[in-house]
Amino acid sequence: MTIPHTAHAAEAPNPAVEKRFAVAQVAAPLLAAGVTPFLDSQAAGTVATFLAAPVLVAGANAAGLLSDRLLDDVPGGDVLRAHRRPFALSAVATATAAATATVQGLPGIDALLAGWMTMPSLAGLVSTAWWATTGLVAFSLRRVLGSSKPKTKAPAAPAAPAEPTLPPAVAKVLQLWFAHISGEYGACPGQHLTLTGHGPEEWEGIIEAAPGRPVTVTSATVSGVYRVPAAWITITEGHHDSSKRIHVRLVAPTEQDGPQYSALEALWLQRVARKGGCMPGTHLEDITEDPATGGVAAWVMADEDTDALTIPDLYTIAGALRTTPLLVSVERTGNPRKAVFRMMDRSPLEDGRSLPGPETLLANKNGFVQLGTGVSGKPARVQLYDPEGGARHVLLTGVTGAGKGGVIQLLALSYHVNGAAIIYADPKGSSNPDVEDMAAYPGCGLDGAIGALRVAYAILCHRIEESRDLRAKNFQPTPERPYVVTILDEMSQALGDKSPHRAEAAFIVLALASLGRSMGMPLVLCGQILNLDQMGASAAIRDNVFYGGALILLRSDSAQAGRVDLPRAFDGIDPSQIPAYWKGDEENLIYDPSVPEDDPRRTFGVGYVVGPDERAEMMRAWLLESAAGHWNPARVAYPADFPGWADRDAIAATPVGPAAEEAAGGGAGWMPASAAPVLVKEPTAEEKILTVLDERRDPMGLEVGYLHLDQITDMTGVARKTVENTCSRLAKKGTLVRRSANAGEYGLPLPTDKQGAA
Repeated sequence: MTIPHTAHAAEAPNPAVEKRFAVAQVAAPLLAAGVTPFLDSQAAGTVATFLAAPVLVAGANAAGLLSDRLLDDVPGGDVLRAHRRPFALSAVATATAAATATVQGLPGIDALLAGWMTMPSLAGLVSTAWWATTGLVAFSLRRVLGSSKPKTKAPAAPAAPAEPTLPPAVAKVLQLWFAHISGEYGACPGQHLTLTGHGPEEWEGIIEAAPGRPVTVTSATVSGVYRVPAAWITITEGHHDSSKRIHVRLVAPTEQDGPQYSALEALWLQRVARKGGCMPGTHLEDITEDPATGGVAAWVMADEDTDALTIPDLYTIAGALRTTPLLVSVERTGNPRKAVFRMMDRSPLEDGRSLPGPETLLANKNGFVQLGTGVSGKPARVQLYDPEGGARHVLLTGVTGAGKGGVIQLLALSYHVNGAAIIYADPKGSSNPDVEDMAAYPGCGLDGAIGALRVAYAILCHRIEESRDLRAKNFQPTPERPYVVTILDEMSQALGDKSPHRAEAAFIVLALASLGRSMGMPLVLCGQILNLDQMGASAAIRDNVFYGGALILLRSDSAQAGRVDLPRAFDGIDPSQIPAYWKGDEENLIYDPSVPEDDPRRTFGVGYVVGPDERAEMMRAWLLESAAGHWNPARVAYPADFPGWADRDAIAATPVGPAAEEAAGGGAGWMPASAAPVLVKEPTAEEKILTVLDERRDPMGLEVGYLHLDQITDMTGVARKTVENTCSRLAKKGTLVRRSANAGEYGLPLPTDKQGAA
């Protein structure tokens, strides 16, 4: 490319006109001082009034309020642009002389002209300032006033702004730009081009608008002027808000150049990275073919003035790129300024892949099993156990038809082929017959499900007691003492507010969630939503299961991703944006019940696996219509270490926890009181706040013991937002009082008999 060339030549003011205007600026203050005192009062007032107009014009011109476009349009605008300061000073001096003569007459003018001789005095200061201003006008215009041979040649014609020494190709670019874009009658007047490089195949430059005004030149405008496709034109942000960079190809890209990649980069810059776009301040690098998807992959990089990437939801990115959420993917990396971008014509997850065989589900040395494949071809994994940290829980959520049943089968088959015993609780009673067959103890229906949970609780109590006696720190499985996984399907049926066994089920599930990992007893919870009212009203259950394992998010509502504190890698994930069908050119307005649930045209099993060390990537679980034929009935494991296994049916019929306390004799069901561990329900946020404030209470009851929200948050360990909402609610009920002097401070109210004294 050639060296930079300026896009337009600045037109110099006409020398003759400029000199006359300079003489007028110097003479105006003197004429106003010499003539105005001899006019009658009416004429002097008229002159002073008419002088207000040039004073306003001079002030607006000096302040830059007159735009370049306006100055280009009015006669003499070029002179006004060149004489901003002297014109303003001359106007002030002229107006001062006229006003003085009008108000004070000849004595006032005498004082203005000769007052400098009375220094120091107020009149002397005013006179000195007036003469200094008038002299500064003449000094500023000395170059114009001293030119004795004004040029008679007219300035260059507007239609040919390029310098004659420019190469013809460069001059043509600049001429076309000036004539059709930046010129007076162009598409974007005043938005000039400065070429920074030019070659036979491309040119580039900088577009600059008037200060404070945005650049409005578009690729379509440039395409029409230079007769090249808009896809060959790239316009990006410049050094400031009134400039932009432009790159124009003059010939079609070759196959080696990758035309689809150039078009993708241009599309990203124009629609995604633009100011106001969904990912401003970003660009693509290393765009390459992605063999796993058949599309392209690239790095999304932050620009120099962008500190870190902000990942929007895929629905927004897909809209900007004119595609669907299933055909784009943006994944965070460990570098906050870098992410992985994929764009496909057709998702590799659409066809679905059947489970190759049960051996695929064998865990590696770290306890990971592959439940399916991600969009990049990377295995979608779940950790069943950690050799050092114990068993891992799994939380599975998705609406009806999202593929929960198939994933539950895969999880159960994974535990089976890895030698774990399965206790299956299915309150619905007909969710997954294959899992029921694989289980060492299945419980179907509401009563059967609570019975299965009681059996699991009994095994947990035994292992806790055994661990205490053996002083064992970490659980080590053996064929006689295997992992025992409890799978609670349709958990809302057992833990929801309408369940007759809710209190007992929540008690057992909380025990398994908080104590089961170290005892080799993982917990799998499966449901449609993660709302607390569907999980025994216990945040401890949800948090212990998620933070103690993994979350599998299938198609569900958008609020589910916000129910737990996901890692930053999962920013932008919205499971509600996974459609029920792979949409092609046709759109189905009416649900078609004849399409089977595992048909590859449905998004059955599509979702995200959220683990502490996994990257956010859309995946699809293996397609498994039935686990029959994949599991071995002879290898169904059971907890041989549990002495009460032979009495499991009796254990299943004996209530525990809150249900046992209601029964005569209390206790913990079938177990002796000495063997039952003490499992205390975690206090709610309200209970924690009231306990902390009660400890702050004045023993004498004379003053309210206030605590700030920050102190309450630190002392209770409850999230700040939860503390704010709870304290506000309790204050409205009268349970707490709010300190009026200091915002954000709460305390328990004084006793009734002390309130009057306070």
